[in-house]
Amino acid sequence: MLSVPKAVVITGGTKGIGRAIAVKLAQEGYRLLLNYAHDGSAAQETLQQCRQSTEQVHLFRADIAHKQEVEELMRAACHHFGTLDVLVNNAAEVRDAPFLYLTEEDWDHVVETNMKGAFLCAQSAARIMMTQESGGLILNIGAPTGILGRKNGANTCASKAGMMVLTNCIALELGPKVRANTIIPGLTYTEETAQRYQLNDPAIRQQKASLIPLQRIGEPEDIANAVSLLLTDKASFINGQKIVVNGGQYMF
Repeated sequence: MLSVPKAVVITGGTKGIGRAIAVKLAQEGYRLLLNYAHDGSAAQETLQQCRQSTEQVHLFRADIAHKQEVEELMRAACHHFGTLDVLVNNAAEVRDAPFLYLTEEDWDHVVETNMKGAFLCAQSAARIMMTQESGGLILNIGAPTGILGRKNGANTCASKAGMMVLTNCIALELGPKVRANTIIPGLTYTEETAQRYQLNDPAIRQQKASLIPLQRIGEPEDIANAVSLLLTDKASFINGQKIVVNGGQYMF
């Protein structure tokens, strides 16, 4: 008898790295619920792209910084699929400013989305996973700046650092039913990074690539491939780890 494909919730699942993860998992036959917060047009584009591979893909609009909306998101997954096997915490906000001029509003907005949102989603999903015989998997998408820091991003760096320690706590507390890992992308080409680092300038892009041992900037598909690997049974003994996908840009 063929096994039923795993049901996956992806927050921030309709743009950038989230979209690449969604498309990759759709191609592999997973059942997907894609969360988005604002851009309905991008969400529809991603939905149509995924449905070229499978009809088992749905959208759900929710602000993951709000507990009620998160719980509705997880209930929707159970409604559509009857189970919730994997959560990919990918949603993130970036509001950069020099540390001395970073506003309380920008701090709260970023931390509430990136860290509180990851906590709320993980907690709500885990409560479902703990009742299932098969348990579940939580993957948090971190960032190297959550370890190294960077200028003008204290709110984002702090939130990503918090998310990565949150991963460890989940892994310690919820095993063996629920596993948790962090995937840490290196410099990866998305609309956001292209704008921040001027990656559409060939000279700048080449200069950035020259600092990476594999001599190229990451693509969203590189992160999607790592997610795909961690969803397989071959990764079933990987728990509480930081999986760095960066071509050797940073070595932790």
